[in-house]
Order: sequence, then C-alpha cells, then structure tokens
Amino acid sequence: MQAAGVTPDVSFIDPMLRRRLSPLARAALHVANACASGCEAVRFVYASRHGELGRTIELLQSLAVVEPLSPTTFGLSVLNASAGLYSIARGDHSPATAIAAGPETFAAGLLEAYARASLDNTPPTLYVYADAPAPPPFGPLADDAPGILAIALLIDPLQPVQQLTAQCTLEENAKPSPSQASAFLGCLQNGKTATWAGAQRRWQWSLR
Repeated sequence: MQAAGVTPDVSFIDPMLRRRLSPLARAALHVANACASGCEAVRFVYASRHGELGRTIELLQSLAVVEPLSPTTFGLSVLNASAGLYSIARGDHSPATAIAAGPETFAAGLLEAYARASLDNTPPTLYVYADAPAPPPFGPLADDAPGILAIALLIDPLQPVQQLTAQCTLEENAKPSPSQASAFLGCLQNGKTATWAGAQRRWQWSLR
C-alpha cells in the first residue's frame, strides 16, 4: 500500500509525455508504480471524483471563444487517462476500469477492485484513487480533500500481506463527513479503524 506524500517520481514515463502530465496524474502514476512496480502484470482500477476537471474547463473555455481544441489536452482530460498512461508505460495489456461516483468514489472503486480480484486471482488488481479539489467555477466543495490525494492498493488474494475489512450500513446523516479517501487514509497510515459518514451510508474500514 502506498500513499502520496512526497514529490511524485514519474521517471518511468516517456519524457515527452511526462512534461504534459498534470499534478494529479503525476501523483496517481507515482503511487501506482510504487505499489506495483514488482508485478509483471496488473488489472487496473482507477477512481477519481473530479478527474482532470481542470483540463475539461480549459477545453470548454476554448470552445467558448471558438478556438481549436488541443488534441493532447483532450486526450489527457478523460477519466481513464492515467490508467491508459500507466498501461502504455508498462506495456501491460491487462484490463483497466475508471470509476467516478460522487462523494463515495473511493469506496465504489475499492468495491470494483475487490470484485475483480475475487473473480480471478491472476493477475493481481491494482486500485488507484487520485483526486484534487474541484477548481472554479465548480468548486471547491465542502467534502473535497484539502489538496491532491493519491492512494494505491495492490489486491492479490494469492499473496496476502494485510487484510482489509470494509463494512457499509444504510444511515442518513445530516452532516456528512469530509473526503471519504481522507478518512480511509487514516486507516492506512496508523492501522486503526476509520469511519466515514455520507448522506445515506456509513462506511467503516479496518486493517490487520
């Protein structure tokens, strides 16, 4: 398991492409490579609530003033851009999935990664969550993390190192918790049980 907290190392990405990476993509690729560099192949599940929203805004602004769109900006604006870049850099043809699910994006992505790993043990499944606060005019949102946050988990039932338990209960909350991924990060860093309360559900994670 890895969480971004240092300057992202993306030296494994082609230099021409590397200079076009956003800070969010750099964080996502850094944790992905740190977590799964020793694996020959991995199935990739990528989750991000906002994705490359800044690039999307840039494209919309170009449309508003009738300017031609940048093909590179468009290619790097899609939600699965980081998953695609990682697969290309590794020469890995394993399946990749990208997920966005509002405030519960982190848990939805983790559930998808677990489902994939449960259906087939090989190759292992790499789950990467990466997000940044929504830029104006869409944000910031109250439940966004304060900055860029990237988490990578390698799910390999054949070679378990730690066991993660997740529990979800239906529960309405008048004051939802901030950033689901930030809550989980506490569990990841200190091994203690972490809880997140959304508008309709409560999630709890424990690691052992």
